[in-house]
Amino acid sequence: MKTNQKALRRNTAQFQLTRQFSLLLGAVMLFFNLVFILLSIGYLYERLADQADQVFETIEKGHAAKSGWPAVIDVYVSADEESALRVRQADGQVYNSEEATEVFPALATGKIIPLLEGIVLSEEDVYYTKTEEINGDQVTIALNSEASVELAYGLLWISSLLNLAAVVIGSLLIYWRVGKWSQKLTSMAKEITAIESGKSGELTVVREPVEIQSVAISFNQLLKEQRETIAREKRFIADASHELRTPLAAIRGHVKLIQRRSAAHPEVIPASLEFIDKESKRLEILSNQLLDLEKQPMTKQTQTLDVGQLIREVCEKQAIVSTQAIDYVIEEPLMMKGVKTDFQQMVQNLLENAAKYAPAETMIHVHFGQKDQHIYLSVADQGIGIPDDKKDRIFDRFYRVEDSRSSEINGSGIGLSLVKQIADQYQATITVADNQPKGSVFVVDFSKNHLI
Repeated sequence: MKTNQKALRRNTAQFQLTRQFSLLLGAVMLFFNLVFILLSIGYLYERLADQADQVFETIEKGHAAKSGWPAVIDVYVSADEESALRVRQADGQVYNSEEATEVFPALATGKIIPLLEGIVLSEEDVYYTKTEEINGDQVTIALNSEASVELAYGLLWISSLLNLAAVVIGSLLIYWRVGKWSQKLTSMAKEITAIESGKSGELTVVREPVEIQSVAISFNQLLKEQRETIAREKRFIADASHELRTPLAAIRGHVKLIQRRSAAHPEVIPASLEFIDKESKRLEILSNQLLDLEKQPMTKQTQTLDVGQLIREVCEKQAIVSTQAIDYVIEEPLMMKGVKTDFQQMVQNLLENAAKYAPAETMIHVHFGQKDQHIYLSVADQGIGIPDDKKDRIFDRFYRVEDSRSSEINGSGIGLSLVKQIADQYQATITVADNQPKGSVFVVDFSKNHLI
């Protein structure tokens, strides 16, 4: 159990982020330590070189003022007892400081440091050696650098300890801070579980961090759309089952009527067959419309179309069968990219809807043109009109205004849903308003960007 808890904790964002932060911080600190070491070595080397140059300058001045090298060496030894000095004259005479007899033999067997000219490691100390010629004599000095090296070494240890403390403290702080941050994710996960169980509610939108806020807003929007979709589908199933059940029950009723009474009363057969034929056609239309609703836009092949010409053709065909006169105004050719059957079906359904609810011998007005930054299609009738509180629902599947349900007007309530679906595919808006003096006006507003 404890092993599982440990494994679970190691997989949390809090642990993962803290580990990544610690590794990155440790790598940065290591890099700066290396830079510190290199800079320290360079600084010490330059300091020793400058010190050697100053020593040679002092020796040269002392030799010029004194009678010989022994006096200069005595002064140098009293000034720096830990370093060594050797003078080799041109005649072969050699003068050594007190430490020189031990230092120079040790340096002869010491280790030379690459890239650092003059640095020699003896068994006990570190020396910087340099040789110059003064007044024809060869002078060699060996500066004891142990104190400087120990100082740099101590500073390096202090820096390393401080860096280690910074990594540890930084890791603890980031672990604590990320824990505060990850609590928001944990709370979000709990809320999602509660929403899934209760089928209600929404995520709390936090102010920060912005990423979690964006996720919460997007999730709530998706949740809203999902619930609306589920509600529509439930309503669709209920309405569809009602619309299909009624004609099927009526057809079966007439079939049973023929089976029971056709032998004794053959006069019922023609009326029943006529009714069955009418209802079966209604079922066929309803089924085709349902299939049209479920068609996927991406399966259709788009092309450049003269939409005005398509609308003119549909109006002319509808005028032949319609009891209302159809007046259409088509402006100059407007080429759009789309699917031919989409525009035909949109106009056909709008005209059929207008014809259903408008009295015979009235006028249906169709206008297709361009205004400002938009192209639009409008279909106006002189029918019974639509109440304001019903205008938002007429594009729902199977929805019909109650006045039309109680009348003898045929229809399935799917035509306007198809119009809305097609409009959505083309990013168009569709609105309905009152016509004057009576009736309704449907307007489909396309963006000018659809023009070719």
